[in-house]
Amino acid sequence: MTQHVRSARIDDFTTDTTIALAVLDEYGQRGQAPTDPRHRRLDPAIGALIRPGPDNISVTTILTPGSPNPLVLRIYRPMGVPRLLPGLVYFHGGGCVLGGLDSHDAFLRALAAYTRHLVVSVDYRLAPEHEFPAAIDDACAATEYVFQHAGILDIDRSRFVVAGDGSGAGLAAVVAQLAETAIAAVPTHQVLINPQTRWLPATASRMLFAGGPYLTAALLDWCMTCYLPDLNDRHNLRAAPGLAGSFDGLAPATVITADLDPLRDEGEHYAHALAVAGVDVGLYRLRGAFHLLWLATAINPLVQRKVIGFIARRLGTGTDDHEALAPGFDFSAAGGRLSAF
Repeated sequence: MTQHVRSARIDDFTTDTTIALAVLDEYGQRGQAPTDPRHRRLDPAIGALIRPGPDNISVTTILTPGSPNPLVLRIYRPMGVPRLLPGLVYFHGGGCVLGGLDSHDAFLRALAAYTRHLVVSVDYRLAPEHEFPAAIDDACAATEYVFQHAGILDIDRSRFVVAGDGSGAGLAAVVAQLAETAIAAVPTHQVLINPQTRWLPATASRMLFAGGPYLTAALLDWCMTCYLPDLNDRHNLRAAPGLAGSFDGLAPATVITADLDPLRDEGEHYAHALAVAGVDVGLYRLRGAFHLLWLATAINPLVQRKVIGFIARRLGTGTDDHEALAPGFDFSAAGGRLSAF
């Protein structure tokens, strides 16, 4: 297919990053591992950056049957829309150690409201209590369950998205790679926000931002030790989708990265690899943004609106009022269609 790279204005969120990091400093939190286990699901410092999401959303919780462990799924349905909706299964970030249903609640309310998707948030098992492959096993099981019960959930299976951020985006990428061959579900799109697609070796951005802001090499290593204590597992393709040898035939992808994020390069390399394999990829970089800025609606809600607007446009369920962002990379080798917004 013909390569298409769109040039456009690049927004700069450096000021917002500075303000958000100052808030984290007030809580004494700049990317270190939590000392209080109660903060693993939603650190108060991160919570201080987030405003509540829209309330025009119906939120329900279901428990899937299964052995050895049932899964808790939180379902977000926008009100005042047709019953049959596109579906989006979401895996939160946190290195497969941190985060949970509540950490991403406000964002997923907004995502459901503005994309007109039925969003399913997955409460997958976390390390160190549950090491690899617990998280990806749960991600696959949840995706299969939602896809197979689409009729009951009023989901249109012809428009079925897997999505996530950070390590959760890595889970979504693995699910997309396993579709049809290892799991009974067929995603039609994948949304990867600040995706963690490998654990080793370190990329240039991991080395450049090893000391932060916020997400540090020490925190990434701590998560890796918790989730992947077996050294051999750190190169397993079910833990590191960026190491896959082939990306042919995967679902179209939307990849969003942050300028000041250690995970930036592996996300953009993954977008490039997909495009070379012929996958339709949309790439969007938030300039001047650190890893969590898109969640920080208490600082500047425009950042999240841009992210959701780009996703909505890629999913064909909305338009973005803002000019697209262009990373300015050379994708001349891409055999697929990679739009760099």
